[in-house]
Formats: sequence, C-alpha cells, structure tokens
Amino acid sequence: MTLDQNRLVSAFASISSEQLTNLYGGSLRFPAGGKHADTAFDLSMRRWDDLSSEEFTACFDLVKNNLMGMYKKSTMGWSPRKKVAEMKESGLIYILLKLKSATMGFISFMATIEEDECVIYCYELQLPESLRGRGLGKMLLSIMEDIAVKAGLPRAMLTVFSSNPAQHFYRSLGYIPVEYSPRAKNLRNGVVKQPSYYILAKSLL
Repeated sequence: MTLDQNRLVSAFASISSEQLTNLYGGSLRFPAGGKHADTAFDLSMRRWDDLSSEEFTACFDLVKNNLMGMYKKSTMGWSPRKKVAEMKESGLIYILLKLKSATMGFISFMATIEEDECVIYCYELQLPESLRGRGLGKMLLSIMEDIAVKAGLPRAMLTVFSSNPAQHFYRSLGYIPVEYSPRAKNLRNGVVKQPSYYILAKSLL
C-alpha cells in the first residue's frame, strides 16, 4: 500500500456528508432519457452516521428481508447485532433511493485496501422485490462506480452469496471472481460443492 493510497482511504473515511455532495453530487443523477428520469424517485448520499434512525432502520430491514435466509444457510449464520455493526463501519457511505420520504432502496460502499490495492468496496445493494428488474440496481451500482473513477480508484469489489441470484446480475455487468475468491470444489463422489460466497471485482480505470 502506497502513501497516496493510505491518504485516499483516510480521506474517504473522514469526509463529511456535505463534502461528499460537493465533490460527487454530480454523480447522483438518473440516466438522461432513462425510464426513471422523470419519476418521483430521489437520490441522497450521506455517511452512515448522518442517516436518520428511520432511514437506517429501513436499510437494515431491506437487508434482513432479502438476505437473512441466505445468511442462515451459509457458514456465517445470521446475527442482527453483527449486521448492524457492519452497516455502521467507519467510512461507509450510503446512497438512498427515496420515494417521497420513504427509503425504498440503497447502496453502501467505502474506499478500502484489498490485497495492497485501494478499491471501492460495495457492502450492500438492496431493493425490495417490487422494484427489481427496473434498472434501479444497475443505476445505483453505476453511480458508485462513477464516484470511484472520479476519486481515482481502479477497481470495484463486492461479496455475494453463491445462493444469491444477484451474482448473475453482477457478472453481467463485468464483475468476475478475484484470484483469492472461494471456489467450487469437486468432491470424490462427483458432487460439486459451491462455496458460501464469491468475491467479485471489476476494473474501472
């Protein structure tokens, strides 16, 4: 890790919500002419500790509703306490998809170091089932990637359960397993055992 990388991670960890908006607010836009450009949806970007209690609860409920079953079936297990702590890690940035005053979906991410490389790491990308398949997840991911490019971060990374159909969505957008991602194992009886999760990455620069 170089000194510049360390400074970049530190800068992201300490940046205020106001500074985020000033530096990267231009990325918070719906695609021009896209099917969501004229909807009632709004986008808001803030540090996790600037979220209201209602907003954070809405984000946690989305994670719980979408992923609790997958956590329980994985080697990690489901712990609400540990998940809340993870969602409040220092340096996490949230982009909320709002409909009037309601939080309908979100993406959370931070700049961090992975294998001596400074990357942007997507912690969560969550939408209710009623809003999937409408391009909103792709839009939120694209906004995160645009911010990463503007900040000079060369790769985006994320972790996804192998049982999560969303892995096919990420792969279709150019995310592929990194070298150290868990892999499927061929057992002696010919059965292929899938890992609990994959670590995926996409080159941005």
